[in-house]
Amino acid sequence: MPQLLIQWRDLPEPGGAPLPDTFDVFLSHNSKDKPAARQIGEALQDRGLNVWLDEWELVPGRPWQEALEEILATVLSSAVLVGKDGLGPWEIPEMRVCLSQMVKRKLPVIPVLLPGCPQAPELPPFLGEFTWVDLRDGLTEEGLGRLEWGITGKKPHREKKAPQPHALKAPKLHNLPFRPLGDLFKGRDDALRTLEADLHGPTTVTTITIHGLGGMGKTRLAVEYAWRSGDHYDDALFVVAESPEALRSGLAGLARLGLPGLSPPPSRAQEEEVAAVLAWLREHDRWLLILDNVDTEEAAAAVEDLLPRLTNGHVLVTSRRREWSAGIQKQPLGALSQEEAVQFLLQRTASERASSPADPDQAKHLAEILDGLPLALEQAAAYISHHQISFKRYLEDWETQRPTVLSYYDKSVMRYPASVAVTWQTTFSHLHPTAAAILRLTAYLAPDPIPLEMFEEGAAIIEEATGLLLEETKQESSPQTVREGLTELAAYSMVVRKGETGTVHRMVQEVLRSQIPEDHRREWIELALQLVDDFSPPEPGDVRTWPVWNVLRSHAAVVVRYADEAEIPRPTSRLMNQLESYLKEKGLYDECEPLIRRSLAIEEDVDPESSETAIRLNNLAQLLQDTNRSAEAEPLMRRALKIGEEAFGPDHPNVAIRLNNLAVLLKATNRLAEAELVMRRALKIDEDSLGPDHSNIAIRLNNLAQLLKATKRLAEAEPLMRRALKIDETSLGRDHPRVARELNNLAMLLQDTNRLAEAEPLMRRAVEIIEASLGPDHPNSRDVRRNLEILLEEMSPEEPQQP
Repeated sequence: MPQLLIQWRDLPEPGGAPLPDTFDVFLSHNSKDKPAARQIGEALQDRGLNVWLDEWELVPGRPWQEALEEILATVLSSAVLVGKDGLGPWEIPEMRVCLSQMVKRKLPVIPVLLPGCPQAPELPPFLGEFTWVDLRDGLTEEGLGRLEWGITGKKPHREKKAPQPHALKAPKLHNLPFRPLGDLFKGRDDALRTLEADLHGPTTVTTITIHGLGGMGKTRLAVEYAWRSGDHYDDALFVVAESPEALRSGLAGLARLGLPGLSPPPSRAQEEEVAAVLAWLREHDRWLLILDNVDTEEAAAAVEDLLPRLTNGHVLVTSRRREWSAGIQKQPLGALSQEEAVQFLLQRTASERASSPADPDQAKHLAEILDGLPLALEQAAAYISHHQISFKRYLEDWETQRPTVLSYYDKSVMRYPASVAVTWQTTFSHLHPTAAAILRLTAYLAPDPIPLEMFEEGAAIIEEATGLLLEETKQESSPQTVREGLTELAAYSMVVRKGETGTVHRMVQEVLRSQIPEDHRREWIELALQLVDDFSPPEPGDVRTWPVWNVLRSHAAVVVRYADEAEIPRPTSRLMNQLESYLKEKGLYDECEPLIRRSLAIEEDVDPESSETAIRLNNLAQLLQDTNRSAEAEPLMRRALKIGEEAFGPDHPNVAIRLNNLAVLLKATNRLAEAELVMRRALKIDEDSLGPDHSNIAIRLNNLAQLLKATKRLAEAEPLMRRALKIDETSLGRDHPRVARELNNLAMLLQDTNRLAEAEPLMRRAVEIIEASLGPDHPNSRDVRRNLEILLEEMSPEEPQQP
């Protein structure tokens, strides 16, 4: 809550100034909220309102109940303050009766939510019918303005003074296209300070390009800087330079602006006006020239030709293009933070939206969806204000009428020249078909870093996508490599590259999806799905594949969701299964289970007796066992085993996998004799078919050794454990997590046979390996670390007994 400086007024002394005949508002409050009531009362008095507050108006020694009844019979409105401890006076029957009378008199009764008030406060039924004022974030100007509006019925028009990063004034002469945003200009103080430092610091530059995605607020930043720069410039000149023709026309127009000492050429010929303006710029030095929307290659070339002739003042170029020649400083502009976006939404719609106690949470959710894009935030705020709806209703419209919401535009209320849906059309139209196809495929990926290698490895899929786009747009084909396409997207700020990954803004993805013809959407989803599936490494449970899976994870999750909605069974199910295996090995069971169940349902619809169905049954059963649901797991495992035996025969390695998993479950449910028979059968199948040193043999040996240990046959178990460890160190490498598990198991056996000194280095090595590969918070890491702690406790000498 903002800290407020309160200057207390002295109450009228007897015989002094008389109290007003009528009070504008009665402040009903809980005694625990007295400080807040005082602050609100002071703020309202500063606005010229007559406020009744008990400690100010009740005369000591007089009956308070009579005074309350008297004032409530004449007061013009009541503000009921709701804090974390409830209503307070409302619990007093007399107060309840008096306030109810105010309702019957049709006078304003205004619920006011204070800091600490719950998100969904419990209000008396009659009070819940009234629109409240939200002061949970403190006594903001907007909140107090709404309270004053409720009390007086007149909407206050108060000039807001924008916080300035430094005390500056506007230039004397300008043609800036719009007024400053003031307090609504959120999240750009650092960008303004950077411009100030670069243009007026010790090592000054004369030209800066503000570059970034369309809708990011580049023009607004340049104009806001100009409004605040009167200490540095006498003239702030704005020219739209989206093409060479627009640049010349805009420069010529400056000749008629009234620049001191410049008389427009009598001929009004454009060439002469441009020459006169350039001469004036060379002869003066306190000017700022903004060249706006320099987005195309032709426009950029025209600006680059012009800049050497502009040497005395400063030039700001706004552009979606990232690439500029040496000597032009580049300042990238990114999205607003979530906190800044929420503040903007709440403040921009404060006096127009349908308020709700859930506004802060709903605004946060909306800010997440719009991902800090200033244009999208402004469009949403304008839509909400125009329709006077709540954040909740806007979010409902977003889900049910997204194309309409994305296309909404009203130039009378918006501070941008176009809607989100059309802002990038110019850029899209200038992209080479290969670059455009790559960009469209990203519409079905997550708004997270994308491994760019995936596009290069999927060149054949990109070629197919490019052909599909050419067929749709009727464009002519020309050669462009995937790498060149990615470079072009980065040059236009459609992809933000960082190392070997690139990110596409969430709102660009929304617009791209909305513009794909409905009869072609399935084809594009299939191509994106195939792209991710082809790039996904096999054996996602193997930690060596995780550097790729860690980046691919979110994209796989998003594309399988779109593919499943489009009823594309393959490779949707396979990619779901791959992702599930990765998540399971990481211990993320809650995320894993819905995927594997859906994958199983897809395969059962295709063929309930297929080997793919058996794989899904086995994976789901293992997940259920890992989460202590063995009774549910066993029938699934037995069904998977039956399918495998019928499909491959009783001695196939795939059958050994099913047997192994069933044996582990039998051991876990204390059916040791049955488990041992199944384990030995699985081991024999693999040794006969795969050879004695295959990594699958290590799994079988380790499981059998654990069973032998459980049945007190430690001497038989130890050589199996050592053999399994040797196989995996050779086949998987000494730092694989499976090696760590085998070291852990062997160390525990040594501990059980009282060889603690021999066990300790093995257990320490197990901890080091498993934490390095799975991370310290993985369940397996915690288990092994606890095993080491127990071993060390056992090794420590006992404390001497006290006599």
